[in-house]
Amino acid sequence: MTDKHSLICSAPICQDDPNPNFKEEVGWYPGEAVCLKAPYQAFQEKQLDINKGVKNGTFKHMDKMYTAKDLETRSI
Repeated sequence: MTDKHSLICSAPICQDDPNPNFKEEVGWYPGEAVCLKAPYQAFQEKQLDINKGVKNGTFKHMDKMYTAKDLETRSI
Protein backbone atom coordinates (compact mmCIF):
# COMPACT_ATOMS: atom_id res chain seq x y z
CA MET A 1 0.00 0.00 0.00
CA THR A 2 1.25 3.41 -0.86
CA ASP A 3 -0.92 5.32 1.60
CA LYS A 4 -3.50 4.84 4.34
CA HIS A 5 -6.55 4.97 2.07
CA SER A 6 -7.48 1.33 2.71
CA LEU A 7 -7.65 2.04 6.45
CA ILE A 8 -10.57 4.41 5.91
CA CYS A 9 -12.17 2.92 2.77
CA SER A 10 -15.38 1.02 3.48
CA ALA A 11 -15.77 -0.31 -0.07
CA PRO A 12 -15.58 -4.09 -0.54
CA ILE A 13 -13.40 -3.61 -3.66
CA CYS A 14 -10.67 -1.06 -2.94
CA GLN A 15 -7.80 0.03 -5.18
CA ASP A 16 -5.45 -0.27 -2.21
CA ASP A 17 -6.39 -3.86 -1.34
CA PRO A 18 -3.10 -5.58 -0.42
CA ASN A 19 -4.32 -8.82 -2.04
CA PRO A 20 -2.71 -8.88 -5.51
CA ASN A 21 -5.67 -10.95 -6.79
CA PHE A 22 -8.38 -8.68 -5.41
CA LYS A 23 -9.86 -8.07 -8.86
CA GLU A 24 -10.71 -11.78 -9.18
CA GLU A 25 -11.34 -12.70 -5.54
CA VAL A 26 -13.30 -9.87 -3.90
CA GLY A 27 -17.03 -9.57 -4.48
CA TRP A 28 -19.26 -6.52 -4.63
CA TYR A 29 -23.07 -6.28 -4.69
CA PRO A 30 -25.00 -3.46 -6.36
CA GLY A 31 -25.78 -0.75 -3.84
CA GLU A 32 -22.65 -1.34 -1.76
CA ALA A 33 -20.00 1.33 -1.24
CA VAL A 34 -17.60 2.22 -4.05
CA CYS A 35 -13.94 3.08 -3.50
CA LEU A 36 -13.62 6.75 -4.37
CA LYS A 37 -9.84 6.92 -4.62
CA ALA A 38 -8.81 8.77 -7.77
CA PRO A 39 -7.91 8.25 -10.48
CA TYR A 40 -10.88 5.96 -10.95
CA GLN A 41 -10.30 2.55 -12.49
CA ALA A 42 -12.75 1.00 -14.96
CA PHE A 43 -14.40 -1.13 -12.28
CA GLN A 44 -15.11 1.96 -10.17
CA GLU A 45 -16.76 3.75 -13.10
CA LYS A 46 -18.99 0.71 -13.70
CA GLN A 47 -19.86 0.48 -10.00
CA LEU A 48 -20.88 4.13 -9.95
CA ASP A 49 -23.07 3.59 -13.04
CA ILE A 50 -24.70 0.53 -11.46
CA ASN A 51 -25.32 2.35 -8.18
CA LYS A 52 -26.96 5.18 -10.11
CA GLY A 53 -29.33 2.58 -11.60
CA VAL A 54 -29.93 1.12 -8.13
CA LYS A 55 -30.81 4.56 -6.78
CA ASN A 56 -33.31 5.33 -9.54
CA GLY A 57 -34.73 1.79 -9.59
CA THR A 58 -33.62 0.75 -13.09
CA PHE A 59 -30.95 -1.82 -12.15
CA LYS A 60 -32.59 -5.24 -11.92
CA HIS A 61 -29.84 -7.65 -10.81
CA MET A 62 -29.58 -6.69 -7.16
CA ASP A 63 -28.76 -10.22 -5.95
CA LYS A 64 -25.82 -10.74 -8.34
CA MET A 65 -22.28 -10.45 -6.99
CA TYR A 66 -19.58 -8.98 -9.23
CA THR A 67 -15.80 -8.92 -9.04
CA ALA A 68 -13.71 -6.03 -10.34
CA LYS A 69 -12.70 -8.27 -13.23
CA ASP A 70 -16.40 -8.89 -14.05
CA LEU A 71 -17.08 -5.18 -13.97
CA GLU A 72 -14.15 -4.41 -16.26
CA THR A 73 -14.66 -7.18 -18.81
CA ARG A 74 -18.37 -8.03 -18.94
CA SER A 75 -21.28 -6.10 -20.35
CA ILE A 76 -23.38 -5.44 -17.27
